[in-house]
This record gives sequence, C-alpha cells and structure tokens, in this order.
Amino acid sequence: MAKLAAGEPDDHGVEWLTLADGTRATQRATSLAHLRRRATEKKWPEARSWCERRNLNKGYVLRKNGKPDPTPARAEKRTVSRFYQLKSGHALTGVYLKSVDNRPDDHCWWCDPDNNCGVQQTRDHLFKHCSRWEDQQAQLWARVKETTKRGKQKWRVGDLLADERCSPAVLDFLRSTYVGRAAPPVEENWDGDEEDEERAVAAAGVMREEEEEPAG
Repeated sequence: MAKLAAGEPDDHGVEWLTLADGTRATQRATSLAHLRRRATEKKWPEARSWCERRNLNKGYVLRKNGKPDPTPARAEKRTVSRFYQLKSGHALTGVYLKSVDNRPDDHCWWCDPDNNCGVQQTRDHLFKHCSRWEDQQAQLWARVKETTKRGKQKWRVGDLLADERCSPAVLDFLRSTYVGRAAPPVEENWDGDEEDEERAVAAAGVMREEEEEPAG
C-alpha cells in the first residue's frame, strides 16, 4: 500500500494527502475544532493590525499577547473604570476635557489651580510630575522599578498601562489619588456653575464619583 503524507495547505487552506511519489491523493480530514483554531489564529493578527491603525498616535498601547489583563478585571469598578479611561486616553484630564470643549483650558487643577504656570494636565504629568501626588508617584515608580527593573524615565504612560506586571501598582496609585477624576468647577472664564460642570462631565461619557478622600 502506498504511503500517504500531509502536504502544505493549498491557496484555499485545504490540506491534501499525497503519495510517496508526490502525487496528490485526497483531501485530509480536518476537525471542526482545528478549523476554528486556524480561523482564530488568522483573525487576531488582522484585528490587532486594525486596532493599531485606528489608535495611531492616540496613546493607546495594545497588549503584546492580545489577551485581557486579569488584574484590573478583579479590581473594584470605580478604580478600574479610571484605569481603562486613562489607558484609552478618555479620562477626565485637562487635555481630554479641553479637546471635547468641556473646559476652557487644559492646565492641571491639582498642582496649578490658578493656572499660573500653564502646566498641561496630561497622563504623563499626572503619573510623573504633578506635585500634588508626588508621594504616591514615588511609591508607584518604586514598585514598577522593583518589578520590571526599569526606572520612571524609561516608561511611557501608555506602555505602563499596557504592561500586566505594572497593573497592581497602577491600580493602587489610582486608589490613593484623584487622578482621572472629575475636575472642580471652573470659577473664571467659565459661564456656568456646579450643574454645568456635571453636564460637562456627563457629556464626556463619565459621571462624577463620590467626593471622599482617596485611600492611603
């Protein structure tokens, strides 16, 4: 009896059994589970490429393995919501609120409430430079360096939020600060009151959280 061997898939992805002399004999039987696995393996690279094109220059970094980070999934909703908002670039920061016309400027209301310095409230500022949270920042970056052997200056915030090893430290940082929470009402250059601020926050897609002191 002639020996059969599995050949490479053809242009349609069909694997054929071939005879020892190279003659194609018949299609190789393929299980449904195998077909599903091959479809999944083909789907994820295409999906990742699509996400990378859509998020170009927007600060969002995809995880390398494409799977969800399990650590935020186990955290409390009020903290993990800020985590994902910061990760996607849609958190309540000065830069984002100004970009959607919900604040007249993008300065940091935590360390420069009177806008004397004109410091932009970006993710990088809040995680690395804001003087209001410098003690919490020191704890965050000490834990990150201990875990990853990389110091603060070698991290972009987008990469920090995408790295599973850093998630516990980032979540604790958010629990101990107001980073990513609603801004106080603007008293100058703002034709509105507290209700206007609430409407602005709602329009940005998130609601103001309760105003208790952060842990830590």
